[in-house]
Amino acid sequence: MSKVRLKKRFQWLSALPLFVITLILAGLSISTLSNSTSRHGGLRESVFDVYQRLIPAEAGKETPFHTIEIDQESLKKIGPWPWPRSIIAQLVEAAADKGAKGAVYVEAIDVPDPLSPETIGTFWLSGTRDAALAKQLSLLPETDEALGNAFALIKGGVAIDPGRTVRFADKLSLKRADTALAPFLKPASDPTGNFISLPSAEPRYEVKASALSSTQLTVSSLPVDNDGQLRAPPLLWSVDGFPTPLAALEAARIASNSALIGLSSDTRNVTSQGSPLTSLTVQNTAIPLDREARFRLYWPQKTRIPTTPAWRLLSTTDSLRTGSPKRVVDQQIMGKTLLIGLGKSVGGAIVTPRGDISRTQAHALIAQQLYTGAAVKRPIWTGYLEALAVMLFGAAAIIWSQKLSFWRAFSIAAAFVGVVFAISAGAFYAGRLLIDPLPASIALMLGAFSVAGGRSIGAALADDKVRGAYKDALPETTMQKLRDDGPAQILDGARRDITILACELSLLDDDLSAFADRPGEITTMIAAACASLRKSLVEMGGAVDQADGGKIYAYFNAPLETADHGRAACSAALRLVESMDQINSELSSGPLRDVQLHLAIGIAEGKCVIGPMGHGKTNRYSAIGPALDRAAFLRRQAAYYGPAIICDETIYRKTHHHFALLELDRVMPRHKEKPFTVYALVGNPFLKSSKNFRALDENHRQMLIAYRQGDFYKARSLLQRSRQFPGANIALFDIYQSRIDNAIETNPPKDWNGDTQVTI
Repeated sequence: MSKVRLKKRFQWLSALPLFVITLILAGLSISTLSNSTSRHGGLRESVFDVYQRLIPAEAGKETPFHTIEIDQESLKKIGPWPWPRSIIAQLVEAAADKGAKGAVYVEAIDVPDPLSPETIGTFWLSGTRDAALAKQLSLLPETDEALGNAFALIKGGVAIDPGRTVRFADKLSLKRADTALAPFLKPASDPTGNFISLPSAEPRYEVKASALSSTQLTVSSLPVDNDGQLRAPPLLWSVDGFPTPLAALEAARIASNSALIGLSSDTRNVTSQGSPLTSLTVQNTAIPLDREARFRLYWPQKTRIPTTPAWRLLSTTDSLRTGSPKRVVDQQIMGKTLLIGLGKSVGGAIVTPRGDISRTQAHALIAQQLYTGAAVKRPIWTGYLEALAVMLFGAAAIIWSQKLSFWRAFSIAAAFVGVVFAISAGAFYAGRLLIDPLPASIALMLGAFSVAGGRSIGAALADDKVRGAYKDALPETTMQKLRDDGPAQILDGARRDITILACELSLLDDDLSAFADRPGEITTMIAAACASLRKSLVEMGGAVDQADGGKIYAYFNAPLETADHGRAACSAALRLVESMDQINSELSSGPLRDVQLHLAIGIAEGKCVIGPMGHGKTNRYSAIGPALDRAAFLRRQAAYYGPAIICDETIYRKTHHHFALLELDRVMPRHKEKPFTVYALVGNPFLKSSKNFRALDENHRQMLIAYRQGDFYKARSLLQRSRQFPGANIALFDIYQSRIDNAIETNPPKDWNGDTQVTI
């Protein structure tokens, strides 16, 4: 496979992750900006919850608030819930009597009092025959009027609860409210016609005017985030176009002796609903709000406001003894602003990041935060900053991941994530500023993972493709280079000097005939032997190419360039001979014990064109050139000359100082004009250095000189001497014995030079 084809095949693997991650980062940036003020809860809010737990708000030494909770014990002593509002009026009167600064009733009054005389009378009028009794009941004083009269004794507020319509903080619907209708508000600009945008809270039923005669209407609803936790309730609501405070805001206003609450709005972004609020000022402290008038809670370490059961406030116990219940209650309540409502066991719990509390306690904590001015800030520009950080950090991760390995890029991204979280935590510690570290952190990890990971995946796929095409064909050094640098440069076509080792496994004709009825066993045996030889060649650094039958080619100095590739090929050839001995030894103990495989090897060096040749799984790393043909020619001569390894002149010239080689012949192949000398590789450097081999080599060389000069008697004498060397009983000497005897008998022609004509 050519370099260009490989690039075309795998270039999308590196381009696709970059394209995809760019789209993802753009989407993440847009999502970060659009959801910067959303109340979905989730990981961002969980991170902010952790910050607040680590650095809680300062609550002050003494809180100006106190809760009166209607708990189970109060129900046992006074009666089951719901209580008539006349009892609530008694609670308010008791609070005034005991010196409380104010009282806010947080339970909803936008529903008829089921125990009021009017409600009972209406029931009797519509459902009984005793009309006179019903009429008398309906004429009794209203409980709503009693509640209104009680608040004439003390500053306070009553509440409505929109209920399920405003359960979640991100589902608020906005409506206009006229600040001119709210005497407790002091807008920063001229209030004339100053409309503001507030969450809408519609009463379920009409609130009796008698209940509001001496008190402020408030809203007690506490919308939660989508994960069900209370984090950011609205401080102002629009009730029929009137700006209406949250019950906790009214309690804070009473506690701070503030006749007016300062108001700031964004007059530059006026909508049909009016100007969105930016902050409220309570006791000279600006409380930041978002566009839905929501106020982010900042929880103190202690999330419990001092509490008195409702029954104790109504107790008539009176004693001059210090420490009596009445005296203790008086001391707890005097000068405090009370929040009256159901306890957790009766009215249910509000879920917060700091645990479950009653709604009454939640309003008291909100009021305390407003009173102390403790606030965390998340201005609108933080969304733009976070969106910008997504693109900048994502781009940075992409840039450095281009040249780094997956794990290194991932490690750097992880380190920068730590830095981002440290900056975010530092901003909260220094200025109570909430900056979400998650979008930038996600961008860092995605950039590093997608680019470096995509490149690694692409390299792995490319490597898998290469492994599939060249399985057991390329040396491990080459495969490692492919994994590191990719296939484009390494598996590129080239023209250079290489050493080619051509080998062939074969059976004698008699063996093939004897086992002609067992072809499957023969082919299995050849395949197993070829696999063993291929493995040896790859381990020795050769690139292996399987040809037909039992023929194998190995290329040295390819694909990677190596020094002394001729010597590497010779070492590999000697190892193949050793492997062949082991294979035949194993065959002797198997079902084909009478069969012996024969190995023929030819080694030649020359300039060839090398590279992948084929497609997909049929791809092969191969060579084209005269050296390939010469190696195949030498392999065929092994069966004639006897020694298994035949080399050409180039191999002899470069390796005869290291290996034991014997000159075999000067041959003239068919269709060639010039003869060349062939050599036999008979041993390793240890044999080369032995005294016997040096003597044999010299004697054999002298014999060839005499033979080619026509001195056949001298050649025969030298040949006989060569046969006497240990291990020199080889077929080569039989060949020359026959040639010399034939030359003596036939007297060769005058132009005879000893060259051998070869036709195979």
